[in-house]
Amino acid sequence: MIFNFGPLRSTMVAVLGPMSMVVGLTGCSQAAAPDAPPIASLHSHQCGRCHVPPEPRTRTRAQLEDAFTRHGKRVHLSHDDWQAMIDYLAAPAN
Repeated sequence: MIFNFGPLRSTMVAVLGPMSMVVGLTGCSQAAAPDAPPIASLHSHQCGRCHVPPEPRTRTRAQLEDAFTRHGKRVHLSHDDWQAMIDYLAAPAN
């Protein structure tokens, strides 16, 4: 069976073209900034494998430690890397 998309093709290109740019650009936003600490790259890579990485300074230490207890079964980082990740992500204490 052969489909003739004729006029529909130009509509699909008009709609999907800009959408693919948005998807491509949002994927780039997860990369660590050039002046970020070394743990930032590990954060964007490891956390981004399964979900959107949490933004730094948006979670408490307790929230992060709880989450990392669960994540430790799937993500194998050294103790020092986990500590650096908590230091990087934790919101300042009040």
